Amino acid sequence: MEAHIVKSYDDEINQLNTQISAMGASCEWQLAKALKALENMDVRLAEEVIKEDVNLNALYKELEENAVMLLAKRTPLAADLRYILAAMRTGSELERIGDYAANIARRVTELGGCELTLEAPIALIQEIGVLARRMITDVVDAFLKQNVESALEIWHRDDVIDRKFARLMTDLRASMNEDTSVVDCGTLLIFMGRCLERIGDHITNIAEGIYYIETGETYIGTLET
Repeated sequence: MEAHIVKSYDDEINQLNTQISAMGASCEWQLAKALKALENMDVRLAEEVIKEDVNLNALYKELEENAVMLLAKRTPLAADLRYILAAMRTGSELERIGDYAANIARRVTELGGCELTLEAPIALIQEIGVLARRMITDVVDAFLKQNVESALEIWHRDDVIDRKFARLMTDLRASMNEDTSVVDCGTLLIFMGRCLERIGDHITNIAEGIYYIETGETYIGTLET
């Protein structure tokens, strides 16, 4: 985005970028700690993740208020307007990612009474989580730099998350059919995997927002046609 004649306008745009950066860092922290809580069955850490979601919600509210104020005060056009709308959507997507990370943490607190004999599915959840964490960091960086090529590459990474989640579902269902004693734990793990799969979807939405800023098109897949 080109610099504006009025410096305060650029300052207001930069403030939105700063808030998106802060939200991205908060999301990545939440997900990292939720996965760590799962790895160690650490209920106290899981509770910290749940509490952090309140801070993320506050960041989103502030971002939304600033974006609306910018729309009202500057009446932006073209790329400026698309940027502000995409920033609001990105904030919303990050807020939802935080919700899913908190939901993973909540399920960790419910796993305490389980006899966990599902090491392989838990390891697969960790794999998916690592991919999702990296995607969060990279998509926020791509948004701040408005890098369409990076956005497309990140958009495609969601296919890997989807494939791994499908494998997780297959493995867990097989385990639950073979041993009914793991049904409760298996159900919780499926829920965690679903949360990660949804996080991937929200990240692709952010990637599409980056494409929208640059092109005015709402579907990044058109870049390949």
